[in-house]
Amino acid sequence: MTKVFSRSNWLFAALFLLVVGAAIFRSFLFGDLVLLYTDIGSDSANVYYPMFVHLSDYIRAEGFPSWSFCVGMGQDLALSAAYLIWQPVTWLPKDLIAPALVYQHLGKVLVAGLLIFRFLQLRRLQSPAPLLGSLLVSFSGYMCMSSCWFNFADEVVCFCGLLWAVEEAVQNRRWIFLIIPVGLAGMITPFHLYLCALFLSLYVPARLFGQHGVRLQPILRTCAILGGVTVLGIGVGAVVILPYLGAILGSPRGSGVTSWSTLLRSSSVFHLESSLHYVTAVLRSFSNDFLGTAENYSGWRNYFEAPATYCGLLCLLVVPQVFVRAPRRHAVIYAGFLGGVLLLTILPWFRYLFWLFQGDYYRAVSLFSMLGVVTLSSMVWSRYAKGERLNLWLLAATTITVVSVLYVPIPELQAHINRALRLQAMIFLLSYAVLVTAGQILRRQLITAWVVVGLVAFELVQFDYVTVSDRKTVTSTTLSQPIGYNDQTIDAVRDLKASDPGFFRLTKFRSSGPSQRFPSLNDAQVFGYYGTSSYSSFNNVNYTNFLTAVGAIEEDSEVATRWSPGLLKEPILSLFAAEKYVLAHDPTPYQRSPHYEFVKQYRLDYLFRNARSLPLGLAFDRYVTEEAFRALPKITKANVLLLALVLPNYGEGQALGLASVSSSALEEEIKTASLSGIVAERRRTGLELTTFKPSRIEGKIRSAQKRVLVVQTPFDRGWQAWQDGNIARVLKVDVGLLGVAVDAGEHQLVLRYRNPWWGYGAAITVVSAGLVGLAVWRWPRLPASL
Repeated sequence: MTKVFSRSNWLFAALFLLVVGAAIFRSFLFGDLVLLYTDIGSDSANVYYPMFVHLSDYIRAEGFPSWSFCVGMGQDLALSAAYLIWQPVTWLPKDLIAPALVYQHLGKVLVAGLLIFRFLQLRRLQSPAPLLGSLLVSFSGYMCMSSCWFNFADEVVCFCGLLWAVEEAVQNRRWIFLIIPVGLAGMITPFHLYLCALFLSLYVPARLFGQHGVRLQPILRTCAILGGVTVLGIGVGAVVILPYLGAILGSPRGSGVTSWSTLLRSSSVFHLESSLHYVTAVLRSFSNDFLGTAENYSGWRNYFEAPATYCGLLCLLVVPQVFVRAPRRHAVIYAGFLGGVLLLTILPWFRYLFWLFQGDYYRAVSLFSMLGVVTLSSMVWSRYAKGERLNLWLLAATTITVVSVLYVPIPELQAHINRALRLQAMIFLLSYAVLVTAGQILRRQLITAWVVVGLVAFELVQFDYVTVSDRKTVTSTTLSQPIGYNDQTIDAVRDLKASDPGFFRLTKFRSSGPSQRFPSLNDAQVFGYYGTSSYSSFNNVNYTNFLTAVGAIEEDSEVATRWSPGLLKEPILSLFAAEKYVLAHDPTPYQRSPHYEFVKQYRLDYLFRNARSLPLGLAFDRYVTEEAFRALPKITKANVLLLALVLPNYGEGQALGLASVSSSALEEEIKTASLSGIVAERRRTGLELTTFKPSRIEGKIRSAQKRVLVVQTPFDRGWQAWQDGNIARVLKVDVGLLGVAVDAGEHQLVLRYRNPWWGYGAAITVVSAGLVGLAVWRWPRLPASL
């Protein structure tokens, strides 16, 4: 048995992982559930799924992801282009995406498990320790959380890949493998490059110190070489990473508009969290669900933001054994790791520092902790399987302590704990302790090691099934019914596109998302129409600046910049933004309005046409300063946008040859002018579209004097414009929208969008790939002297 399972038996490990995964996700593989949640995990249905569907449609209609008018009032899809790599379901036809999500997740489970399996083999661990480690990582609480927060699984795959690649470099001197996980890390988000650097800067020196001791020369040389390889990895992925970084820096969070940095930096280094936080940190190491599942969770923060350190109960018992007979320098490394985990948990200031004061998260903190704990546990298990004796007195003390924690008479702990799971946990803990002790006494440690691995698999199935399946989810049955994202909106949008091939925005009030508690703001991405709302962590900062300036969302609200309703319930602003149709579940307000014409009823919704609709592209020959505009009442601002341009200052307007108008004059004009007359003027001087594609707009414009054309989409450096073939000036107007300077006369205008960072990223990727090829040819392996 030892000989059979001590070799690289990838097939056995893969099959074992798939069997356990199938047992945990059986309701999704063989039942009626779909891996889209409608509870606290509704981001899967409200954010990820709409973007997956939108990307699937976009690459078929337009090619490589670029600008899209289906996201808010328009946004660069560089934020989600990496999904084409990390989320392969986006390549499928949209009807197949939802059922394929579980297979995508199990694929990542398999990849992560095999990577950690190989890593532990390279560490020369005795079977079944590598299999145990792969099980614990693949079905850890963190990985199971990713059943609805898909990027969690990407992180696990990526950092398991880093461990494997570093070990290949250290053990076999193969440096080339490090390029792959580093490049992929930057495609999760560019911020993950920082996490990648942090991880490597902690792990690599510790790994080399354990191998070389205090011999600094080989440690520093190896770190320097691997650091250079890491830079090459970033360069190879730059074609995706650099545009992605530009999009993040162009968001409220990335630009610092809604940063938490000042608040978190001001906290005391030694301040403590609430008692509930520490209760949560302890109990979540026993199971994700000791404090309740999803909406029934009663611990610190919420189900996803709390520590997610569960990686099998066996780890709680055997980790202390790593210090038994360990060499001093190894003991220092182990103590440093465990001390760091405790420090980040006990003193939140250090967790803020971990995140560069950009958030109060656990997330990657939990991931790093879990990977370290699993590695240490696997090392202990390898020693046990080899026949080395564990300290049974320490095991007994650890078992009594761990079990006692579950029953300690602390009211806050006992008030929140799940008693059924507590009983199961106690049974598993005592079973492990008895088996380990019996195996050692009877000198059947290898057989016992395999039996315990089987019991661990059973434990993971029992506990993880609750995490992934004891939840509110979409069912495959509902996908075939005319509800949710398959409702009557499909018919309405199809009919509109067939009868009206031009550009138009549709205001849709009723969310079609499957979650009733968390309504979707991304319906436009699923159904393929142009709206104004958007739920995204990285909305375009000019989009949110415009909405803030006109009073459509709260000022200085980080939440509002992510959950942006756009111009819903803002009739004049919607008119300005080229709203042509309204799909309403309550027809009364529109039946009473003379400006809306009833078109058709689609089951629960009523379609109306806005008789005063304006084109995409409104031209103005006068302006008001941004300072004066911001001082106006909200209701006045909406009307002012129909009368004049908003520019940062007087100098900008003079340089463009526009006439200045005071805010007081505009307020008087609003009182006397009719809305129908204003609309007629805007139509007469607006852009006459001849060709429209999301990233290329063509049209004609006529004017007796110089004007600035306002295109009702957020300003972005990637937009370029041509007037009669000559470059036209592009500028930011209306506190965040796209403007184009136009000369007097009749002109043909062309606007084209291309991510401004894409060319640089492509060049860096080509150069980096060339350097990698040269290095592989010249130095295929690290020097043997290392």
